[in-house]
Amino acid sequence: MSQRKEIKRLNRILDKVKAHKEEMRALSNEALIGKTAEFKERLASGETLDDILPEAFAAVCEADYRILGKFPYDVQIMGGIAVHEGNLIEMNTGEGKTLMATMPLYLNALTGKSTLLLTTNEYLAIRDAEEMGQVYRFMGLTVGTGAKEKSEEHFTNDEKRAIYASDIVYTTHGAFGFDYLLNNLVTSAEDRFMRELYFVIIDEADSVLLDASQMPLVISGAPRVQSNLYELADFFVTTLVEGRDYEKEDQKVWFTEEGIAYTERFFRIDNFYGEEFFEINRHVTLALRAHVLFEPEKDYVVSKDHELQLLDNGSGRMMPGVKLRGGQHQALEVKEKLELSQENRSVAAITYQNLFLLFPKMSGMSGTLYDAAEELQDVYGLKVIVIPPNRPLMRKDLKDLYYKDIEKQFTTAYKHIVDIHATGQPVLVVVSTIAETEMVSRLLLKGKIPHNVLNANNAFWEAEIIKEAGQMHAVTVATAMAGRGTDIKLGEGVKELGGLAVIGIGRMANIRQERQARGRSGRQGDPGFSRFFVSLQDEIVKRYGRIDTEKYEDGERYISKRRLRNVINASQRTGEEFAVSSRKQAMDYDKVMQKQRELVYATRDSLMDGEALLDHDKVVEIASGNIKRFLAENKYVDRSMLTRYVLDNISYRLDDELQDLDLTNKKEIVEY
Repeated sequence: MSQRKEIKRLNRILDKVKAHKEEMRALSNEALIGKTAEFKERLASGETLDDILPEAFAAVCEADYRILGKFPYDVQIMGGIAVHEGNLIEMNTGEGKTLMATMPLYLNALTGKSTLLLTTNEYLAIRDAEEMGQVYRFMGLTVGTGAKEKSEEHFTNDEKRAIYASDIVYTTHGAFGFDYLLNNLVTSAEDRFMRELYFVIIDEADSVLLDASQMPLVISGAPRVQSNLYELADFFVTTLVEGRDYEKEDQKVWFTEEGIAYTERFFRIDNFYGEEFFEINRHVTLALRAHVLFEPEKDYVVSKDHELQLLDNGSGRMMPGVKLRGGQHQALEVKEKLELSQENRSVAAITYQNLFLLFPKMSGMSGTLYDAAEELQDVYGLKVIVIPPNRPLMRKDLKDLYYKDIEKQFTTAYKHIVDIHATGQPVLVVVSTIAETEMVSRLLLKGKIPHNVLNANNAFWEAEIIKEAGQMHAVTVATAMAGRGTDIKLGEGVKELGGLAVIGIGRMANIRQERQARGRSGRQGDPGFSRFFVSLQDEIVKRYGRIDTEKYEDGERYISKRRLRNVINASQRTGEEFAVSSRKQAMDYDKVMQKQRELVYATRDSLMDGEALLDHDKVVEIASGNIKRFLAENKYVDRSMLTRYVLDNISYRLDDELQDLDLTNKKEIVEY
């Protein structure tokens, strides 16, 4: 169905909701609250959510007005209908997605099933649960908040059980993901705290379902014996020379023949790729990747607590609790001279992509979804509906300006910022990395221009910083996250100056991120403008450009304006095509893991609920066959090999019996 037809269809349902407006307005508080029990009874009697939607939406709209002083606009009601139906909706920044969500959340919570709203950070989850929670409580529903201001603080199992038992739960994507894994690692039915999944609204859905979709959430446990090779491997790779010892291309790095020979001489081994030298190979490769492929303040940051935290390239936010696997995290810690964290074994993992496919009813909202509508339909089976703005968009998106080199790009953008700032008009400067925020900040400090910097290093103050970005004379420098979820309201006199000016420096990873940045201006019909300054030296061009850009940057060869524009824009398209392909491959690969995960978790639940395990004899037969195969493949088994086998395949705990085994008696080993 076309977008126009979708809007017509939603308008017809909107008219039914509005038909109950005066009826709800005439009710006393007690009578309005009583509607919740009435709706639940009607559902129990066989009516569906769609049957009661017009009245339920009208009731919660009236509750919004009485409690918050805000009556949802028509477009917000339309958005709420589309979300309830299990669609992804694109609504412009500032159109009131938070208030809109009260309608589908209230309606679906009437079923008594799990109803969640997942947002990008703890601040937003807590803020929205507190503010919107007043409405739900007024209507007789319970509200839980699964996030804490300090991410290092944790809820107990009993606290989590109370949270997830609530009619409506606000939490973050990450917190929910880890809770899902932990809930499936408990050892008794009494320890489970999460209800069966039913309905979810995903805030900033494009960021989560696309940009962060492949990021695995991992629960680690049962530490390995820590390797002592990290420091040596790190020192070794600092002696390597690019071009001679290794080559780098497209986020991949490999040793040259000369590099392999040098490695073998350094470690005094005869075959770098021999099975017996696997650990040396692994540690050297991890160290090389750490130094060559991972950049500080782009891929990770070192926090004030001297902890290495990964960065989400899509949003620029830190990802507490997320670690690289296979020793890569430890290799980065050694590179940064940090205390080495324990290399853990993954005991449970899931990607956002697979996590959200577990919900029978999934929906989401963002200011930028339509550009990825086809992929979202293919991967998640979700339709994207674009909700029109409440007021016509007044922002002017000016033509991009193209440059050959980064110096001209940044100095011209800086002069532009200075000129705008001189008028008193507020400026939001959006860049791709932390390093670029600091580069712009240094230029502004040099020019004695007061400003705020918003990046992963001070994300705690994100909402407060971004809220002030619309005040007279304000200059705010931000990474792509740019305070998503928080409105930028214009200060007194700013409309007359032309509203908020958004200056983007650098071609971003995709069009969606640029639209998100532009969308910070022009909220609810406010004036404003946006302009991007891009160059041949932008990261996306270096990575995905199909020409040798250096000869043009150095002035060695002439490049026309048209050619310059085409090269830069084509690089972004190539990068986006690569990202789409990568996400599809990851999903295809993960299908097997997902089947295994579902089977194992279902079996665990059955066991904890007292049901019998599948044929016990069959399980013993499978285990016995595996053990016999191990012994057949290893003619001589020493105690170290046997210990490793047990730890890898059977148990994380060792007992004294293993020390007393007669290793020449294979029957005794099998029985043990």
